[in-house]
Amino acid sequence: MKTLKLLSSSLLICFLLSSCGTSFYDQYSFTETLETKANALSLVEVSDQEYQQHKVAAQALINKIDMMVSYEKAKSKNEITIQMWQYLQSDASSIQQFLDLWETQGTLSTAFKAEFKPQVAKIFDLMANYENKKNEQSKLALLDLITM
Repeated sequence: MKTLKLLSSSLLICFLLSSCGTSFYDQYSFTETLETKANALSLVEVSDQEYQQHKVAAQALINKIDMMVSYEKAKSKNEITIQMWQYLQSDASSIQQFLDLWETQGTLSTAFKAEFKPQVAKIFDLMANYENKKNEQSKLALLDLITM
């Protein structure tokens, strides 16, 4: 009887802990964040070439971001990650501004690439770190970026 009560209490505690807070680690989200980072950095690397040569890859990046917004919205207790992907989707994000500038100007300078690449890496590193750890420190780092 005592064992049954202990087991019931343990199950109840596990259920309560899993029903509050943030979502748990998601391998797919983590992998897609790193893949999207690689795609974005690849585009920055070739931005000294004509945009039209890389228009399909640029659109694929936009589509990936849109897809990740939809994917993250389908998960529960996931507000921070949703906000981050929505930020990347918005016109205010440095990724969108980069793509718009590249399309408008046709090519970007090598100096621009050197300055912009670390910024892109930082965004995705913060996202991957949050997905990997789901702790308060990684959450605050993402929120700082979103609210800048």
